Amino acid sequence: MTSFNVHIDHNGDNLTLTIIPKEDYFKIVYFGGILGALRKQGTDWILMEESEIDPGELAPFDYKLTPDGVHISLDSHEINQISEQIEHYLESNPD
Repeated sequence: MTSFNVHIDHNGDNLTLTIIPKEDYFKIVYFGGILGALRKQGTDWILMEESEIDPGELAPFDYKLTPDGVHISLDSHEINQISEQIEHYLESNPD
């Protein structure tokens, strides 16, 4: 499966995130750095611990501030939006 983009609302800002599918989880990337990763467990989506994520060639994103000075965090609001868009993508693009 190839990577794809999702768009989320984050404190009134529209952010474009890249989702990189891995074997059993999805990396969330912003401006070339890893924000986190989600794994589906049953019907729930779980935010993985940083130590569980294989970074590959990507570095962790310094998400204290975006290039525009906006703080990014992956809270339940963002996780829900991302997981809904991942599910929609998977339904629309079965492999």
